[in-house]
Amino acid sequence: MSEKLREYFYLLINDKKRGTLAKAINSFLFLFSFIYYCAIKVIPYLYKIKVLRSYRPQCKVISVGNITLGGTGKTPLVLAIARRLKDSCRGFAILIRGYKGEAELKTSDEVELLKRYLPDIPVLVGRDRIKTAKQAEKLYGTDVILLDDGFQHWRLNRDVDILTLDVNNPFGNKNLIPRGILREPLSSLKRADIFVLTRVGCDGDSIAKAQALKNRVNTINKDALVVTASYVPTMLYGILDEKPISISEINGRDLALICGIANPEAFEESIKSLGARTVLRFYFLDHHKYDKAQIGTIINECERKGIDTIVTTEKDVPRLIDIVRSLKAEGRITGVKFLALGVELKIEDEEKFFGRLYSIYSR
Repeated sequence: MSEKLREYFYLLINDKKRGTLAKAINSFLFLFSFIYYCAIKVIPYLYKIKVLRSYRPQCKVISVGNITLGGTGKTPLVLAIARRLKDSCRGFAILIRGYKGEAELKTSDEVELLKRYLPDIPVLVGRDRIKTAKQAEKLYGTDVILLDDGFQHWRLNRDVDILTLDVNNPFGNKNLIPRGILREPLSSLKRADIFVLTRVGCDGDSIAKAQALKNRVNTINKDALVVTASYVPTMLYGILDEKPISISEINGRDLALICGIANPEAFEESIKSLGARTVLRFYFLDHHKYDKAQIGTIINECERKGIDTIVTTEKDVPRLIDIVRSLKAEGRITGVKFLALGVELKIEDEEKFFGRLYSIYSR
């Protein structure tokens, strides 16, 4: 699917396109949503009556997932869990799903980020979770597996299902894909053991949204643990030399932002919280593939505006670094520097959250 078509489709499913054509397309999308609904109702039933078989690994399995398309903060949560649990078990591995060809998967944003911060933890990539689970047990003696994006994966049994929900847009327009962003009906929230409400700010509006969402979730699933979480900027560093820079250095400065993530607004809010001013924004679709001409144009625009600092996200670095390095070698980058913002997920009620995870060892 081309970038323009992906963007149009994204705007459609988020009700950001108006007009006769949009209404006509949405009518067809509703039909496909109904077909999709029937399919996802049948599949769990087939597993229940044993027509389809699931696999129970010898080790414990913790799943981190969501019920919507787009970013809800799964990867930062996976990082937070792995850092906390890795020393309390004999072997620990992360399984991450593949969406494209294997060659592309091995250098995907999430994989590179996980390997950067967790160099001593195996990260196994592939669509076949049973295959990668068996590999983790055989090759690494794993006794705990962390399953990234596993809520809709029926073939592999889990001990704990964690769902991440973005408080600013938890369910979209409440329609199933392809008419909306829901991957499952809201009734599926009953299957979760823990909910992590992400992107909760300190302002009254954000706190009110989080409380309202917590109440709604508890209405559907009264037994689940519900905690809130927020992103905390921790560091800046040059994407070429990885030299750390104090985050206070961008306070009061004019910046350009570039990213290809699902939620660029959250990235911009993090920059704003550090006292910087965003003068130029270059936002693209999630996992956007940059090219030299595009980055060259962005650099020229920054120089024209007198901006000497471009900040991006850590997820964008693997897709940018080779291009920036090449432009630097060609002498096309002189007065502009590229920085990456590092963030961590801060979980409120952290001890209660990890206490629930540690409880799987006693089962």
